[in-house]
Amino acid sequence: MPFTDALLNFVAPQAPLSLVGIASARSAILDFLGQGAGTAPQNIIGNTTPFGQPDAMGVGGYRMELMIATGAAAFVGAGVTLNIQLQAAPDLGTPTYQPGAWTTLSESGTIAVANLTGSTILWKNPWIPPLPANLRPRFLSLNFVIAGGTFTTGSIAYALNTTSRDDLTQKFAAKNFAV
Repeated sequence: MPFTDALLNFVAPQAPLSLVGIASARSAILDFLGQGAGTAPQNIIGNTTPFGQPDAMGVGGYRMELMIATGAAAFVGAGVTLNIQLQAAPDLGTPTYQPGAWTTLSESGTIAVANLTGSTILWKNPWIPPLPANLRPRFLSLNFVIAGGTFTTGSIAYALNTTSRDDLTQKFAAKNFAV
């Protein structure tokens, strides 16, 4: 598994997120300030307005990658599908400093239960600038949307950010190919 920062985990590797018997689940909420929801932003060089991430977030040098994997057991649920949404929210500001309305930045699309096998990478996605351009999010989260029923087994083993992709590309090479 590639390098990751413990503060950038939507679902920590040692704390899987169960998706059994529910219609949707929200991952941990990441705060760009690192202080957590409900905490007032510190005064940043005289700026007392709520913090907002720049629109070019993640563009440049090393762009972060989001990686999500299933738990050891395969998902079970006839006709059930999963859609994973990367969502951002602005800071509501005084007095609560909680996430505002969630806006979907990108999503995996519908994943059929047949593809939700155990210990599988479900989705890899590069960080993208938040849209709309004036969203200025402080918070990020993953929303796991389950449709067509409920799962009787299945969990997300981890959902984290990495500094690089570790794809095993030669796995998909033609059989007569030698390196």
